[in-house]
Amino acid sequence: MTGSRPRIGIVGFGLIGSYVYEQISSRPELGLDVAFVHNRSPEKVAHLPRDMVLDDLGDFAGREPDLVVELAHASVTVAHGAAFLRHTDYMPLSLTALADAELERELADTAEASGTRLYVPHGAVVGLEAIGEGRDQWDEVTMVMRKSPSSIDFGEHPTLTGEGITGDTVIYDGPTRGICPLFPRNVNSHAALALGGIGFDRTRSVLVAVTDSGTSDIEITARGEAADLTIRRVSPMKGVSGMFTLISALGSVVRAKSPGTGLQIC
Repeated sequence: MTGSRPRIGIVGFGLIGSYVYEQISSRPELGLDVAFVHNRSPEKVAHLPRDMVLDDLGDFAGREPDLVVELAHASVTVAHGAAFLRHTDYMPLSLTALADAELERELADTAEASGTRLYVPHGAVVGLEAIGEGRDQWDEVTMVMRKSPSSIDFGEHPTLTGEGITGDTVIYDGPTRGICPLFPRNVNSHAALALGGIGFDRTRSVLVAVTDSGTSDIEITARGEAADLTIRRVSPMKGVSGMFTLISALGSVVRAKSPGTGLQIC
């Protein structure tokens, strides 16, 4: 730490990024300070104090952050994740980036070599601790996500557009590694489950488009010799994210104070 209060660098100033910024700035009891805010579109941060805005993300180290938090897009981790970890701790919210096995390995190795921490926020995945604690016992782990087609970003899918869906439709059913590049903005909770549990290839992901739904409905099942576990979470939607994701993201930032190096679940 560079001081008594950890300094947080915020990358992305959309719904979640602006929420995290406002909470840290207005709640001194959290014990955090904002080191900088960077956003791809400068007009979104034009109202912030000028000394708070970081125009060039390559200059992040000069702001001496104790933790950089990505709240924008998986491409940030691809472009800057290793550089962040050479200098400080890093928490990507867009965990779908780590479905790239080579990138995941590079970031983990960089964190270990630099004595920094690569944080995996639990992404509003209720019960992730239990999944992680029993990772050696589970034979299968599945996440089924149900949400409205209007809350699913089809922009990265090579064939589907979301048009013409009139009833409940299974959009994807297969390994979590496969769903991440298809719906990177929607399935970060799937990636968190895989990272915290039995991995991207053994975890099964199911995405169901549910017409006339205003919620994000997530059901996790884990089956093994020692136990059968079922967890369900339903929360209102806001854009492509459930509202609980805002609270979860802030909670992960606040919890990111534990000792140790390498990849950590928070």
